[in-house]
Amino acid sequence: MNQKLVAFVEALQIGLNLPCQARPVERIKLEEGLGRIVSEDIVALEDLPKATHSAMDGFAFALEDLGARVGVACVVYAGMDVSSLEVPKRACAKIMTGALLPQGLDLVVPFEEMAEFDDKHARAPKHKPNQQAFKKGDNVRFQGEDLQKGAILVKKGTRLHMGLLALLASQGMAVIPVFKRLKVGVVSSGDEIVPLGTPALPHQIYDSNALALVALLKDHGYEACHLGKLGDDLEAQKHAIEGFLDYDVVLSSAGVSVGDKDYFKEALAQMGAKIHYHGVNVKPGKPIMLASLQKQGRSTLVFGLPGNPLSCLLTFLALGLGVLEKQAGSLAIPLSVQARLSEPLKLKGDRAHLILGHLDQGIFTPYRNNRYSSGALDALGACQAIALVQGNTETIEVFFYKRFL
Repeated sequence: MNQKLVAFVEALQIGLNLPCQARPVERIKLEEGLGRIVSEDIVALEDLPKATHSAMDGFAFALEDLGARVGVACVVYAGMDVSSLEVPKRACAKIMTGALLPQGLDLVVPFEEMAEFDDKHARAPKHKPNQQAFKKGDNVRFQGEDLQKGAILVKKGTRLHMGLLALLASQGMAVIPVFKRLKVGVVSSGDEIVPLGTPALPHQIYDSNALALVALLKDHGYEACHLGKLGDDLEAQKHAIEGFLDYDVVLSSAGVSVGDKDYFKEALAQMGAKIHYHGVNVKPGKPIMLASLQKQGRSTLVFGLPGNPLSCLLTFLALGLGVLEKQAGSLAIPLSVQARLSEPLKLKGDRAHLILGHLDQGIFTPYRNNRYSSGALDALGACQAIALVQGNTETIEVFFYKRFL
């Protein structure tokens, strides 16, 4: 019996439209926050900058004193309290970057733009080197000009990177609320699979898929672990599936095609799983399957991925990663952009094709003109984009960028 194939875009939407379980929340130290997803809007505790200060090393003047030779009343360094500092009229202050601007002074003239200065006196020109007149606020960062107290710093569902961690640290935050990591298990199917470090006979292969998937998952901030191998035995697979409910998501490679020993779909069905789709009209990745298990209030998504290493990783990146991001509580669901092919491609059949390549200024260039085998794992590292190409068209959809690889 012919297997009914689902269109790629339909399969993607099926996965993204699945209901998300409420994610547990925990509070962690800020220094442990890299890659974590915040569970609520985080707002500014104070203005940023918290006080008006100099953006340059130079001299701080009142605007009316520009052009005149005035006395240097003091030197102001970053970290100094200037609340009680008074700069007399017809005087300026030597000031360093980050130092608070004393009351009564309007702007900062950098050292290199001064007309003259020494330790006791200084004269600033009225005009900048570009002949524009100096004005109040030049080379000054004002209190609250970047953010005001109460403004949203980080939106709920944002995955934290180093820049956001630095922003939160600038507010003095030591503890932040985040969703607990999505717990993902990885299994590989097939009697032919042997673990790394074990001599492989001619009829055996090493389990590269599990290693690559676990590494990819950990790189995206998930709690991932290898659950071992599923043998080519229906009852053994059913027994293993019972343990899937300890995980939010399980990824299985191989065993989802139509071979005599491809039992995974049957095992899932006998365990009460709902099959959302099995078989997508895409190359590579036709056998991919998405199912869900539910028991006693617990739910687990199960992806059945192709056994071919490149097909396994490519189809997970294209159809699986966005689903996991949504289930994890992340707003960073990969969206497609339209691009043009660098040159026409000759593609066989009516299936959509997932093609690795490079995207630059709206032009997608296929890797090796799409002449690489489904086992060419080096292609993943050499490329930075994945395109969906269907039919003889120059306009295509590019779904994911290198940050998802």
